[in-house]
Amino acid sequence: MNWVETSSASVWFSFLIMVGLAFVPAMPIPLIVGYIATNKPFWLALFISLGGTTVGCIGMFYLSRTILARWARNKVAVYARLDGFFTMLDRNAFLAILIGRLIPIMPSAALNAIAGVTSMSVWAFTFATVIGKLPTMVAFTMAGQQFEDNGWSTMLLVGTYLLLLVLIGRKLKRRFTA
Repeated sequence: MNWVETSSASVWFSFLIMVGLAFVPAMPIPLIVGYIATNKPFWLALFISLGGTTVGCIGMFYLSRTILARWARNKVAVYARLDGFFTMLDRNAFLAILIGRLIPIMPSAALNAIAGVTSMSVWAFTFATVIGKLPTMVAFTMAGQQFEDNGWSTMLLVGTYLLLLVLIGRKLKRRFTA
């Protein structure tokens, strides 16, 4: 981590870390975003976090559409009980991906794989991903920036934000599985 903080290549290294995390389900992306933000100016940290995860999501989208198509179809089968989500994906893929990014209905890597096996355009996927990830990335970048000065209050606000997202996500997940 010291190298990440002090190296002149730390911006690109941090960006590549964010790209890689987009491929792995259930990674603590908010913690990494916050850590990056403690060591970088706000706009640079936001660019690294949002840009890196978006590039990673696009990479996973393409891999799911091409090389890993069989794996992606199996991943989609795991989430087949979310019939309501798939109905929404058929009707309006952009809105489905946007909601999936804004509210944690399923892991981001699974959402990338699911989108990859649809006929959704890469442009609609990218736009929905950027808009959907932006609020969370801004929140965790701000939290990382303020953590040293207001550690406990920052943790309380971030915890409240996450709890709210989880509660909304559970409600939507119940609606989509009903």
